[in-house]
Amino acid sequence: NLVKANVGSGILALPAGVAAFADVPSALIPAVVVMCLLGFLSAYSFYMIPRLTRMDDTTNDTQRTMSISQAWEKEVGKDSAWIVSLCCFLTPLGTALTYSIVLGDMLSMLAKSMGMTGKIVSRQSLLIATTLGIIYPLCNLKSLASLSPVSMVGVSGMCLTAIFMVLRALPGSPYVIPASAYLESIPLSFRPSFGTIGNNAMSPAILVLISMCATSMLVHFSAHDFCDDLKDNTPQRFQKLTIFGFSLTVLINIIFMGAGFLTFGANSQSMVLNNYSPNDIGATISRFIVAISLIGSYPILFRAIKSSLFELTHKGRQISEKFNKAITRSLLAFLTGTALVLTDAGIVVSLSGAVMGSAIIYAFPSIIFLKMTSRLVSQGKLMRTSRLAVERFVNKCLIGAGGLIGILGAAVILIKKFRPGLM
Repeated sequence: NLVKANVGSGILALPAGVAAFADVPSALIPAVVVMCLLGFLSAYSFYMIPRLTRMDDTTNDTQRTMSISQAWEKEVGKDSAWIVSLCCFLTPLGTALTYSIVLGDMLSMLAKSMGMTGKIVSRQSLLIATTLGIIYPLCNLKSLASLSPVSMVGVSGMCLTAIFMVLRALPGSPYVIPASAYLESIPLSFRPSFGTIGNNAMSPAILVLISMCATSMLVHFSAHDFCDDLKDNTPQRFQKLTIFGFSLTVLINIIFMGAGFLTFGANSQSMVLNNYSPNDIGATISRFIVAISLIGSYPILFRAIKSSLFELTHKGRQISEKFNKAITRSLLAFLTGTALVLTDAGIVVSLSGAVMGSAIIYAFPSIIFLKMTSRLVSQGKLMRTSRLAVERFVNKCLIGAGGLIGILGAAVILIKKFRPGLM
């Protein structure tokens, strides 16, 4: 479930993140370095969230792990806790919107590749039908554990998609041979393009990739749920879950990013599967796999959305089953309706990572950690050691880095989208 929650539609935008600053293969070197570094930092902050509960559980009167919002309220203050809850609500909401946009595109392309025509194969019709018939029932499940089989299928399917993309990036593939049937069936703006702008890894444009990397490893708003749902959830087992889950996520991200960029270069689209020919059977199978994968991830995101929404609006109050289902229907109606109008998932992925991702991954857990350790040291419950001093310094750096990525990343993304000439 952890790998599946990480490996969503954002992974398909990573080649475009590299294309934002380069169109030569050497650009993958700094891109891989960025991915590994951010993967390590994301894993560290993800593991820290349940750790905050264990560090001082004297005021925790339940056996449940504190969410980011609850930990913030305890250590920083109630007056500002709504900001964290709002970010933890808007982030999965934006990701779910991306999923709906991509699902509509994938399902429509699948139907057309099978020779189906008419209004029934439009992205709007298929998205509405899938939401009502599949996503809504899954979002009403009581436990994430029941999604494990779907998640295993989704992860396996994404690995198969990665293999397909690697094969299409190799010499001799139909996308490398000039004037091949596959190339002739896609627009010029979708065809491979290399060697015009070079490698500008030191330019501000690399912040687009950094923001997308954050989105591709952003499940921190559900860290408490993953910890509580883990069988025998000892710190050691949760650490193993975190290491394995994020390591595999980084590896899959690198494969998708590298294979997509090496195939299409500067013309890598915000959803790279759109680059491939509609006549490519492998691409058709991959689109089907991605659709299944996104459907399997939707309930995990939706649980985080509702949890944060209830913290904002119904904190401390009992939620009835009837009201819970009404909220599910309302949120799905909003997401589906918005996805019927919006078509560019790439801007949603990058902006969400730049602003919300930076706050949730780098800033919020670090601020809570600094506040908590300062209090525990002053109360004599924690020793002031050199290791603690180093970790506090690292967390202060994370807060600063998160702020810079959020502000500068959002600015660069908007400029490249609406005023590309300025870059």
